[in-house]
Amino acid sequence: MARYRDIAEDLRHRLASGEFSPGQQLPSITALQGHYSVPGLNTIRQAQQLLVDDGLVQTRQGVGAFVLRSEPIPRPVDLLAELRAARAALNRAIAALEKAGAAPHPHPLSSGVHRAEVAR
Repeated sequence: MARYRDIAEDLRHRLASGEFSPGQQLPSITALQGHYSVPGLNTIRQAQQLLVDDGLVQTRQGVGAFVLRSEPIPRPVDLLAELRAARAALNRAIAALEKAGAAPHPHPLSSGVHRAEVAR
């Protein structure tokens, strides 16, 4: 998992536990960099953006990030879009395996012994 996702998940837990209350300002990006031992600003910004996307915090440029709530707002799921994305990912993986010359593994029921046992 990407580091910013780990940080966002930890911050979610900290919000849910009540460590930060609605209306409270989160620690500065610099303080969070030190807490999570990350050198880049973008890692913390990406983590904060995930929290913004979940409706947990609001960022104000030049001021900081503020807690809106401790539990994320449920977002509607576009199941069809999710399934299409999964299918596209599977198609890419299959194509890569085929290009690499991956040999298919026989299914246990495809051998003659198993077919005979199943037919009984």
